[in-house]
Amino acid sequence: MSNLPNCSPPEGRGDWTPVPPETAQRLELLVRLMVCLRSLGRGSVLYLDGRAEPVLSVPVLSRRRSLAVLVVQDGGGWSYLWDAAHRTPARSARVAAELIAGVTR
Repeated sequence: MSNLPNCSPPEGRGDWTPVPPETAQRLELLVRLMVCLRSLGRGSVLYLDGRAEPVLSVPVLSRRRSLAVLVVQDGGGWSYLWDAAHRTPARSARVAAELIAGVTR
């Protein structure tokens, strides 16, 4: 049993487009990071536009801005990327959360 709605297309609707597997993977990894951030007492907001890849926004407490966190894929696999220069392997969500929490204080 799940609390999530059934994601099958409604009867008679032909405009159903499945989510690409890469987008689903990014979404799953960002949700893991959100949980780790929450365990550190930090909030975050997940943006999932209908035609773009998901982005996690983490408020920076010392300034009136947010830090954008992306999930990128390269030859080494999936990684969290923020501030265009900081990268942590996605398998280390807890480490990434600790680093991001330190930056966003």
